[in-house]
Parts: sequence; C-alpha cells; structure tokens
Amino acid sequence: MKMIQVQKDNFRQWLPYLSTLTFTFLALALVTGFLLSARFVPSTEAYTSTKAITDEASFGWLIRGVHWWASSLALIMSLLFTTLAYWFGAYGIKTRWLWWSGLLVGLMLLGGNVTGYYLPLDQNAYWRLIIEAQLFHQVPVLGPAIQNFLLGGESFSSATIARLNWLHTLVLPVLTVIAMASHLYAAKQSKTL
Repeated sequence: MKMIQVQKDNFRQWLPYLSTLTFTFLALALVTGFLLSARFVPSTEAYTSTKAITDEASFGWLIRGVHWWASSLALIMSLLFTTLAYWFGAYGIKTRWLWWSGLLVGLMLLGGNVTGYYLPLDQNAYWRLIIEAQLFHQVPVLGPAIQNFLLGGESFSSATIARLNWLHTLVLPVLTVIAMASHLYAAKQSKTL
C-alpha cells in the first residue's frame, strides 16, 4: 500500500508541470493559429498562400514556426501526461471523468495536428491526403462516406482544403477548449490539481 502511495505522489509532483505546459502550448497554438488564419486562403492555391505567409508577411515565418512547435509540443505533453496517468493508475472510478476528458483533449490535439499537416498543401501533404483518403475508402461500410467527408466530395478540390481548414481552425479548437475546460473542472472536482 505504501508503494502505491509513493507512486501516486511521484505522479502528482509532475501534474502541475505537465498540465501547465500542455495548457501553455495549447494557448500559444491557438493564438498563433488565429494570426495565421487571418492570411491563409483555403483553396487549391494553399501552397502559394502558405509561402506568402512565410516569406512575405511580417514575422510570418516566426508565427508559423511557433504554431507548429506549440501544437506539436502540446500533443507531446498531453501524451506524456496520459502515459503517466495510466502508469500510476490515475484512472479509477473516482477519476473516470478526469481520465476520459484528458483522453478527449489528447484526441482533439491529435486531430488538430493531422488536419494542420494537410493545410500547407505542399507535395507531402497533398499525396498523404490522397493516399489516406484512398485508405479510408477501403474501410467496410463507412469507407466511402469517410472519404467523401474528408475530401468534401468525390475527389480532391478547393472544397477539400476548405473542409480541412474549417475542421482545423473552428471545429477542433472549439472542441479542444471545451474538453480542456471539462478536464480542468474534473481535476478540481477530484482534488488532483
């Protein structure tokens, strides 16, 4: 029993750092994402738009770099937090809401990173999107519907980038903030913060 308590104490000592880092990186990603969305044009010319932001906009290269690093580090901190929570058994009945809301935050961050990968529409992003859409098409029963939703139609078009931009800049950030608020409320209720 004493060993379990020592392990939970070890986990709790990391809580403030990991949660603060996750929240800080998420906030930084949201702010820089907001700035980037002001100049980004979601169309088949997204590569040109991204290049203009990076090369021509004042500090565009910096804002874009900070956005990439902040979103990546928010996901890494969330995964580390979840791994430690699992390792130390912080997913019991009393903390079930906390556990599931934390997993939801991690999934939203992962979704944001995946959809953000496609938006610059360079060669890597384009071909990854096409290949993944074809892979989704192979899923039994729901495959064609998933592919149609992902591409915004039967094949790649401006609607594809508009759909991915909508998911990346509106839907996922709102869901992430809701999941984070729910997670913080659950943490306060379970007295783990």
